[in-house]
Amino acid sequence: VALDEQGQWYLGGEPISAEALQARVRQAAQAQPTTEVQLRADRGVPYGEVARLIGVVQAGGLTRIGFVTETPPR
Repeated sequence: VALDEQGQWYLGGEPISAEALQARVRQAAQAQPTTEVQLRADRGVPYGEVARLIGVVQAGGLTRIGFVTETPPR
């Protein structure tokens, strides 16, 4: 799951609404409750938006959330 600076959410590289994401998460949770969601957010995204996305994922039934980070260039 990804979140860009404009507030657009993505699942597998495709734009997705909060409602559609929650439905997809619910399906994944029913099939495999231990699924971990990998979350990537642009640096400029306000924390409140990240928290909102996490809330949608948790409401869908998945609680294992990993943050994907990139190492800054040296």
